[in-house]
Amino acid sequence: MTVKEAVTMAAKELGIYEDVQGVLDGTGTDGEEKVRLLVDCFNIVENELALDYLPLQAEDEMYSTTGTIEFAALRYQATRILHVTDEWGNRTKFSLFPAYLKTQPGKVKIGYTYTPEPKTLDEESDYRLYVSTRLLAYGIAAEYAYAVGLFEEASVWDKKYKDAITAAYRVRPCARLRSRRWA
Repeated sequence: MTVKEAVTMAAKELGIYEDVQGVLDGTGTDGEEKVRLLVDCFNIVENELALDYLPLQAEDEMYSTTGTIEFAALRYQATRILHVTDEWGNRTKFSLFPAYLKTQPGKVKIGYTYTPEPKTLDEESDYRLYVSTRLLAYGIAAEYAYAVGLFEEASVWDKKYKDAITAAYRVRPCARLRSRRWA
């Protein structure tokens, strides 16, 4: 899904689509400030989802002769290291430091969660699964309403947003334990 799709849906939900339609269609410049605010709200919502609710995960293959791997060398900005494995898939020990991690020398795979980079109107969202355009639109609408001072509307949109997040959690696969019978 693109940022434009989520922003368009949020504008329709908020009832301001007519004000920003020219900018979204590329036919005018009326409403540029509102679209800029909607895109900022998209970035806030996507970041909040990644940090608090539905973490984005990535895995990078790295090579180091000393076993020291700088966080800056990873594709995305890491927020949490999930695992480090050697080139055969065996988990290896690692130590975290402020700017790097230390593990065994050689080729390793690093699994981690990350925060998404800020997007522009024509870019793709980092979420491909579990997050619908409607969920992002509800979050954008809530943030936009807070930003322009419509606090009662914002609380309604925020409730819809939180309910959509709860529904997204239910979609995620989870391990289930069989019930036990007691004699």
